[in-house]
Amino acid sequence: MLAGFVDGRGRAYDIGFRTLRLSLTDEEAVLALTAGEEVVAQGAATASMEVLDPKPLPLLLPAPGEVVGTRRRAVFLATAGGPRPAALTFYNVSLSLHRTALEHFFTAQGGREFVQFEASDVERSSPSGLALELLLRGPRPGAPKETSRFRLRIEPAAIAREALSALG
Repeated sequence: MLAGFVDGRGRAYDIGFRTLRLSLTDEEAVLALTAGEEVVAQGAATASMEVLDPKPLPLLLPAPGEVVGTRRRAVFLATAGGPRPAALTFYNVSLSLHRTALEHFFTAQGGREFVQFEASDVERSSPSGLALELLLRGPRPGAPKETSRFRLRIEPAAIAREALSALG
């Protein structure tokens, strides 16, 4: 499971803004696909996420965007260019960047949040009202060599189920 930011050129960064050396989107700002990978599910959604270890804390505040599912991975991409929260990011983290740098990233550079996971990251899923909640495992924010559990909530549940079932 990866969570972080992607700029308008597709370069991905972790939650601490360290580069992941990963191109997540292409020049048209849609999910960059690898050879043989094809989109199986795609639709508008709102996502939020909590880190559960050692105690539940909000990590991604409810963010509008879209879910894209392939047979290899599912990705939530927040909407680019839309209204931003006061802190500029939907991630509930303290960033050691100047506010003007963050403003530039989210406006001029088309930056946005993302969450990507594969089937092996998913412990379980369960319906929760109009949403589907996924219990995921991934690197702990601020300590990427450690593993944490996360609760990712995607609404509407239908697109989340489509993306999850695409993973096999």
